[in-house]
Amino acid sequence: MSTAIAAFITGHSVRGCTGLSRDQRDFQSRSWLPSDMWLPHNFPYHPSFPFPGKFSLATASFNNIRHYLGSRRPAFRQRHREEVARRFSKHERVILLAGSCGLELLNNLDLPPGILGRIHVFAYGPVSRQLPATASHCLVQGRGDFISRFFHPRPDHRIVSSHMGYLRAPETLHLFDDYCRRILGQPPGSP
Repeated sequence: MSTAIAAFITGHSVRGCTGLSRDQRDFQSRSWLPSDMWLPHNFPYHPSFPFPGKFSLATASFNNIRHYLGSRRPAFRQRHREEVARRFSKHERVILLAGSCGLELLNNLDLPPGILGRIHVFAYGPVSRQLPATASHCLVQGRGDFISRFFHPRPDHRIVSSHMGYLRAPETLHLFDDYCRRILGQPPGSP
């Protein structure tokens, strides 16, 4: 069993695409975590097709809302729960970057307590009806992110960011790196 992995869990801006966006790949490369700790695909962690260079923001918003609502149906849990639980059970710790409705997707997987107890969630711009019963969580919210504020009025950290700008905000990276160091038992600011 390996010590830890890290992965993104976000809604699919491009329907069915588990490829990481340019911002996600860039965030990974700048993070304190080594590249071999990262899963190479977004939820549900299997390859699909590369994230397109250009896409419509309106279509992306529609697709994310659709993914959010679709995750509340039993078919979502039936389709993904076992595969995700099996993948996560191989690791002592799972660090998830839950962007926007990613927290709702995680909730709706209804993972067993033994798996949830391994998961540490760093949620940026969280949109969900409740917090998951994970080992730990850190909620980061942009001061101008009124979408997230509606769902989670008291985050752990407020930063300068819009709903779409978290992964480019230096504060997000700093907070994420410190969170990972704590989870992995490293002192803050360690190389």
